[in-house]
Amino acid sequence: MILLEHPKSICLTYCKHFILSLEFSIRFYIASIKAIIHAFLPFIFITSTSDTIKIVDKKLMVNKCKKI
Repeated sequence: MILLEHPKSICLTYCKHFILSLEFSIRFYIASIKAIIHAFLPFIFITSTSDTIKIVDKKLMVNKCKKI
């Protein structure tokens, strides 16, 4: 089934993939608002973009496919 191909290819169930993707979208939404505020007021949210990248990268590594 085409709906399950991508989650299976990265060793996640559909539900786990759904939750992880939803979490990323929420994180990116918040990060984008902070980045807009930072554009106008550079002294606010100085590290928020790089912090978000680190969090997402760590999540991707933890949920990485571990095939033996």
